[in-house]
Amino acid sequence: MRTTFTLDDDAAALAQNYAKARSLRLGKAVSELIRRASTPPVGLKKKGGLWVIAAPPGAPKMTSQQVKDMIDDLP
Repeated sequence: MRTTFTLDDDAAALAQNYAKARSLRLGKAVSELIRRASTPPVGLKKKGGLWVIAAPPGAPKMTSQQVKDMIDDLP
């Protein structure tokens, strides 16, 4: 669909940077940004007394060792 609309200067710059970084046309970049903004944020859920972040579909699983290594790397 073709349409014309006006963006604030800062929003236009962000969309242009997004498009350039991904080698997309501006319209495609704006479409992707709108879809991303329309997607509900990753939610928290309580599991076994702990709050966990629900991973998006297809996200790789982490082992307990990977989690321990990440904790060890914290400042």
